[in-house]
Amino acid sequence: MNKRNSKLKLSVRLNLVLKALNMLINFALVPMLLAFLGKRTYGIWVTIYAFIAWLNIFDVGLGQGLKLKLTEAFSTNQIQKIKKLISSAYYFVAVTSTIIALLFSISYFFFDWSSILDIQEAYHKETNYSIAILVMFFLSVFIAKLIGVIYESLQLPFVENLIKTLGQLVFLILLFSMTDYDFESNLIMTSIFSMLPLLLMYLLFTGYFFRYKSPSLLPRIKNISKCTLKEIIKPSVSFFVIQIGYIVLYSTDNLIIINLLSEEAVTDYHIYYKYYSIPFLFFNIYLASHGASFIDAFAKKDFSWIKKKIKLFNKLFLLLITSYIILFFFNEKIMELWIGEGNVTIDNTLGFYLILYYLISSYAAGYIYVVNSYGKLYVQLISYIFIAIINIPLSIFFVKFFDMGSEGVLIASIICLLILLIIMPIQYLKIVNQKVRGIWNK
Repeated sequence: MNKRNSKLKLSVRLNLVLKALNMLINFALVPMLLAFLGKRTYGIWVTIYAFIAWLNIFDVGLGQGLKLKLTEAFSTNQIQKIKKLISSAYYFVAVTSTIIALLFSISYFFFDWSSILDIQEAYHKETNYSIAILVMFFLSVFIAKLIGVIYESLQLPFVENLIKTLGQLVFLILLFSMTDYDFESNLIMTSIFSMLPLLLMYLLFTGYFFRYKSPSLLPRIKNISKCTLKEIIKPSVSFFVIQIGYIVLYSTDNLIIINLLSEEAVTDYHIYYKYYSIPFLFFNIYLASHGASFIDAFAKKDFSWIKKKIKLFNKLFLLLITSYIILFFFNEKIMELWIGEGNVTIDNTLGFYLILYYLISSYAAGYIYVVNSYGKLYVQLISYIFIAIINIPLSIFFVKFFDMGSEGVLIASIICLLILLIIMPIQYLKIVNQKVRGIWNK
């Protein structure tokens, strides 16, 4: 337990520092992208990036399944199993990414993706090229980002955040250079420079790990195992379905708003979404730092340690509420300082619903991390299937029939989150009290 706590303290501290830096970079990117692209084009950029983020479902939940099994293997020092897990995971993701790339290349000649996203005709050609570039980069990152899972399984999750922060920093520098030297603004350049640095950072850390840190774990064909792959995929299927529900819940808002409202409405919503995400991101990075530690605790049946951590999460939740109150009352001044006067419409109603949305999501997240670490995902899977079915129709219903604008999309998401808020604490209590039975134990 001492070893777990020492690693956890290191990860939490570094994660919080890196998240703060990452957040500063992300917030600096918003006004720079607005200046570089313009408000309408920025709304298109946010929409296509959110659309491409759907590709994340095609790792079939393998990252989560690998982390679960790999952490257990590292905790019990099963070296041969670790080699098989890593080699099998790289093989599967490489094959899956190649197949998706081929399918997308074929579909590119038959589908006008910009029309599907309801982008104005003047932006069709640029949007289609940008989508193709982002897809290829995302698929390459699928393979490269497995190194982040390996480090997380070693209870060093800050490495993943370090990679992302460095990638974003290089993107910021490139964007600043393009703005400073009066490059013609376009989505294609933005697409390339947003993803290329991230891919290079993943490759750099991958090379370091397998060349210098643990060369014996380098993926090899002889270590690929069908049985091991099945072992990874079994929980991965549940994570995959949950991931679809998660993306529907958290990543469809921009698509719905651009289709039902306008590109400018997407920009306003996105700026508010980022502004009120600040406390949530810090809270969530703290929770996420415990993921591998929870798996380790379950492997060693240390339930009392898990209970103490959840009590701590709930105390920190009160601090989260306080921070949201401060952000709400000073939102106008902070946004004008950040974005500039006149670049965003002040909307306190939207702000209130976003606070409610983030608070519910934050409270449920602590219990979700524990349940995911235990690997009993059936109840959560059913919940997310239901959420995926009702979220978009609910959003359209509130926007079209009640004329609620962006707030209607948020209300639909809040209703969906309430399902998790009720169910996940119940399953957590059953697990830590070792009374988990029936459907809760699947």
